[in-house]
Amino acid sequence: MLRVREISKSFGEKQALKTINFSVKKGQVVALLGENGAGKSTLLRILSGFLEPNTGEVDIDNIEISQDRQAFLMQIGYVQEISALYGEMNVYEFLNFVADIRQIGSKDKNAKIKEVVNLLELRDVVGQKNETLSKGFKKRVELAAVLLAQPMVLLLDEPTEGLDPNQKFSIRQTIKKYAKEHIIIISTHTLEDVEAVADRVLLLHKGELLIDAKLSDFKKKAKNDLLESFRKVTKD
Repeated sequence: MLRVREISKSFGEKQALKTINFSVKKGQVVALLGENGAGKSTLLRILSGFLEPNTGEVDIDNIEISQDRQAFLMQIGYVQEISALYGEMNVYEFLNFVADIRQIGSKDKNAKIKEVVNLLELRDVVGQKNETLSKGFKKRVELAAVLLAQPMVLLLDEPTEGLDPNQKFSIRQTIKKYAKEHIIIISTHTLEDVEAVADRVLLLHKGELLIDAKLSDFKKKAKNDLLESFRKVTKD
């Protein structure tokens, strides 16, 4: 289980997050929603260890990030909205590099690389340099790299942005399959992604957690229209 307790974060005089509390069990896909500036990216960066909160604690199965940072981070996979690939490496070289960072033993490394290459349908580009890949393939390579270590918690920031319909379908299928035994949190403005994969909604508004509800209950706020439900909650 992922638990977020009393998390707050300020940047100077601006309070980006205000006392956030929630927990997520294995098997759930949670959609993190909110308008621009609501605090979504800040929350993901805290969960992934990129930022430290001003107050509060995060733990995965009772491993607290403040007490055992390395053990905590080994349970986290984070795919950012902005590409984080090394362009001069080809796909295989990059996956091999990530496997070494994740301390995947040489005995298992090639098998795991082959597994994620097949899962994300990267066979045709495995020898191609990352800088030459389309945006869709770059996103898939980043997801493949994260899945190498089979993290318990997968954080995805706009996972299907810029992808064509077939690529979106493939990514969504991967997310749903992985979620069966793991925890996934998706930050997105693409409401069709929410409809396709999520079963729960966390909605941030001006740094506060306004909604923590099943997707079906959230949609009922505006006659089962997800966009109107979002607008109804977030408009001032």
